[in-house]
Amino acid sequence: MLLGLGACVGSEPESEIDPLFEALAERGAPLDSVDDFDEDAYLEALEAEYADLEASAAGQDDEPISPFAEFGSRIQVYDSGFIAKTFHFPLGTGEKALQLLRDYGGLNVHAVFDKENSTPPEHPQAPDAVVLHLLEGFDKEAFSAPRSQNLDPPTPIPLADVLIVTAMPGPLRRIQDFVHTFISDVRQIEIEAKIVEVSTRRSLDYGIRPIDDATPIFGLPNAGSLVNSVDFSFGNTVEASEAIFKVASVFDGVEFNALLELVAQREEVSIISRPKVAVREGARAEVRTTKKIPFFKVSAINASGNFTTNLDFVDVGVQMYVIPRVIGRDTIILNIDVEASQQTGTAVALTQGSEDNTSVVTVPEISKRRTTTTVRLEPGQAIILGGLITERKLERERKIPFLGDIPLLGNLFRNSFTESRQTNVLFFIRPRILQGFDLNAEGF
Repeated sequence: MLLGLGACVGSEPESEIDPLFEALAERGAPLDSVDDFDEDAYLEALEAEYADLEASAAGQDDEPISPFAEFGSRIQVYDSGFIAKTFHFPLGTGEKALQLLRDYGGLNVHAVFDKENSTPPEHPQAPDAVVLHLLEGFDKEAFSAPRSQNLDPPTPIPLADVLIVTAMPGPLRRIQDFVHTFISDVRQIEIEAKIVEVSTRRSLDYGIRPIDDATPIFGLPNAGSLVNSVDFSFGNTVEASEAIFKVASVFDGVEFNALLELVAQREEVSIISRPKVAVREGARAEVRTTKKIPFFKVSAINASGNFTTNLDFVDVGVQMYVIPRVIGRDTIILNIDVEASQQTGTAVALTQGSEDNTSVVTVPEISKRRTTTTVRLEPGQAIILGGLITERKLERERKIPFLGDIPLLGNLFRNSFTESRQTNVLFFIRPRILQGFDLNAEGF
């Protein structure tokens, strides 16, 4: 610390002597020479004098101009000068916050009220003492289902623990600083997600079928022989957008007429959604991009074998559930559960009836890909969840035995269908703590 002391130019030295010099002169004997000057003692006395001045200034500013300007509008000011202020903590952490205040807050605790102690003290509260009153689960929210057709009574849902502190401005200021530094409050968190779903489908379908019903594929020259024609139909399974080749030839009286059908398909679908939702700390954020697949559900079967069905639906698509929690001031813990599902086929659940009239009840086959994880993210960080890949290959072949196995020529006696499907889902999740603009910090 470097200090400089001096007098103003153009003034009489006797009238402009610094009061600090006078105070220092009173503390020790006058100096006869420079050698008698003790620098350490001088600096020690100077620091003590400035400490007294700072303490005096702090005492003048102890009382704010308005307690509402410093502690917020949600306080109660009593005629005695005591102030009551509420502090909100995440549900289930109020008792721990109270214990931290009592152990490390450096407070003169006059009384503590909680679920175990509700007896008021006998002596009145001193100006430097504080009263702590913990109400666990006091902050509640009335919840009603928005989709309910009936206006049901709301259900109270506990959201936070409340601590009511009654103290003078000085101790209350220390408690507010302690809570702000060491104990996290209930905050809002914005969950920004980007869901990318990419589907690829490739197929090749080819087959042989007759030109018409009257013309066989193979016609032999001798109509009276044991075998005078060979006919079959192994056309492809596509009904539209076909490539058709008419093939006709004659080999030594053997006539060949057929239609060659070839279809190759390639599809690529990319679905990108960017949901954004704000949620309170410890609550659940839900993002769903699904479609409902209908099916008949068997509800009852009688003794005669007759059954009754009800129309039901199953959700298929992408679903994401996130529960955020804040550790300290900036670190976010995310509990993530993501699921991607799709229909891969149908299964017969029940059949009924005769050969001429048969009732079949089918249910969809659903394939699901799901992952759950817990991650810790610092400010500005994001997480990418991938690997939810589904790959499905299908090969189907119909042929005439033996003839369809002949190399090269066997393609004229068989039908082949191959299909490859691949679906990949990626989740990009970025959380952000919403910062408030209330300088009075009423959300403590």
